[in-house]
Amino acid sequence: MAMNKKLGLAAAVAGLAAVLTGCAPPVPLTKNFEETSQYKVRAAGHWDAMSHDVAAQTREGLARSGFAADTPLYVAMPQNPSPFDAGFRDLLITRLTDAGAKVYTTPNQRLEVTYHAQVVKTPGHANVGIYTEETHPSGSNTEVILTTTVTHAGQYVSRKTDVYYLANADVPLFAKPNPMRPVDMKVVGQ
Repeated sequence: MAMNKKLGLAAAVAGLAAVLTGCAPPVPLTKNFEETSQYKVRAAGHWDAMSHDVAAQTREGLARSGFAADTPLYVAMPQNPSPFDAGFRDLLITRLTDAGAKVYTTPNQRLEVTYHAQVVKTPGHANVGIYTEETHPSGSNTEVILTTTVTHAGQYVSRKTDVYYLANADVPLFAKPNPMRPVDMKVVGQ
């Protein structure tokens, strides 16, 4: 009889464990995103294509927010601009004016257009769910996140974010200059 009680208790514990395990939500499995395409920035001509897209999307965003096509704009230069920042600003102003926007040289009571380029370097790419140190099929494991924002009186009016692959060799074009760079000085005595 003691043996039957032990077997019965073991079966009850096993049954309870099965019930408890069956009620718990399963642990999520890893899954890759669906395959998509993404542009790779390789030349200043690509910066121009990016500015054309940003200008069109900015104007569409302003229209959706109720702003007229002739609403005055000011395109701000980022602080401590990288070569990309300076070139992209010029290209964006050109594309906006080509599209008929009124772009001014000073911010005074105008919608302010700003943009931010953030370089992201990943350690590898997803290959059947596993990160590796192999080169990505794009030839780069570096991307740039480009966010363009339009504000007015402290309010976000329009915002657009895109992600592009970036050639590793071009990363310095997106880097902010170091304002504290070393300077060689010659010490002379009297």
